[in-house]
Amino acid sequence: MKTLQRKYDVVVIGGGPGGIPAAIAASRNGAKVLLVEKSGYLGGNLTIGLPLLGYLDKDGKPVTAGIAQELVDELKKRNSCTDHYPCPMHNSITLYDHEIFKVVAFEMCLNAGVEILLHTEIIDTNVENGKIKAVTLFGKGYHIEVEAAVYIDASGDGDMGYMAGATYNMGQKDTGALQPPTLMFTLGNVDTDKTIEFIASDPEQMRLCNTIECDFDKYNAEFFRSNPYHVMVGLRKLFLELKAKGELPVDRDTLIYIKSLIPGEVHINSTRHLGINGSDVLDLTRSEIEGHLQIPKLVETLKKYVPGFENCYITQIYPSMGIRETRRFAGLCELTEEKIMVGDVPEDTVALGSYIIDIHEGNGAGTIVKRIKPYGIPYGCTVSKDIDNLMFSGRCASLDAVVMSSARVMPTCMAIGEAAGVGAALAVKQNILPSQVDVKEVRNILRNANVILEPAE
Repeated sequence: MKTLQRKYDVVVIGGGPGGIPAAIAASRNGAKVLLVEKSGYLGGNLTIGLPLLGYLDKDGKPVTAGIAQELVDELKKRNSCTDHYPCPMHNSITLYDHEIFKVVAFEMCLNAGVEILLHTEIIDTNVENGKIKAVTLFGKGYHIEVEAAVYIDASGDGDMGYMAGATYNMGQKDTGALQPPTLMFTLGNVDTDKTIEFIASDPEQMRLCNTIECDFDKYNAEFFRSNPYHVMVGLRKLFLELKAKGELPVDRDTLIYIKSLIPGEVHINSTRHLGINGSDVLDLTRSEIEGHLQIPKLVETLKKYVPGFENCYITQIYPSMGIRETRRFAGLCELTEEKIMVGDVPEDTVALGSYIIDIHEGNGAGTIVKRIKPYGIPYGCTVSKDIDNLMFSGRCASLDAVVMSSARVMPTCMAIGEAAGVGAALAVKQNILPSQVDVKEVRNILRNANVILEPAE
């Protein structure tokens, strides 16, 4: 087996929504950066059929810009992305072409000077005196020993932090359950106009459970008619009837479809896999298999019972499970539910969140949704309290379980990533630890990069 040695200023593990902006920001601010991704493309959950949720707050005001907006702007130049459309359920919806996103991600990383390594995973960390001295990567029979000054874990599940022995938590506070993952898939030949008319004829289909906060008078058939780029969460009445009759092959109480930019195509976010820990390879394998077996059964149910889906067919099953929740690591500070419920925006804020609290119940079929005001994510949430040169981006940052259920959406993960990348580059440039970086300097750089750090008045 061949072994290579490499040295960088900053190594980012994970080329998804948390990793791409982290790598770009670090490189733009002078660091020599390696971005490591296990797949043969960049994007992670940005490429599995999901929409971009929460660029706007519940009042329709922007909360996320910076590199996250640059990616959207580049997609729009290729006619591959919509505007940010307000939504009574999701704050805002942005639809885009997931395949073109892969191209844009490569271009933006390369233009920033990021070195990319694909088909590669981290398999070990060498920790000495509370610092990561090197990490071992593996791909195609190669061991690659990589040294860096700062390491950013953007793997989603916190694989590097776990290997380094950093402190983490998992599960919801009351139950310990993890939000269940979903295997996304796409259907062709769907007539959503018929689905919307079915909803119009029976408005109770959109009356969601009392754990979902939504303006039901606005999130209805008329909204879907007037907003062709929408996400529909509904048909709860029908799904509960089918469940009672034993004809629903998934543990859900609603259908979620996401309009595609391609006419007649929708992305389906409705498989559900209870008791799965996405950071456990055995669980992950079981859920991937389970998802592939659930999908044809669910499609047959939709064809049989849902108007507009009578002649649909599967066009794509995405290559990896969408994981909602696994490890959350201890940082210099932890952002808690109490802070975000009052819209706290502290002086050390480096990213804003405002997406709904969105907890898919790990022990059942329901979902808990609460609409909230914009809140600030402090720099300390990106810096490990245990490992001096380790930082976190995306959903494995230092957030409690409720906050993570809001901050896990991809625009917010991208905002966290950009902040972590700036902090890492400053630590390298000044030969200090990430914890010693002046947050005011991080904020100034972010502001100059068009990052939004204060909610609009």
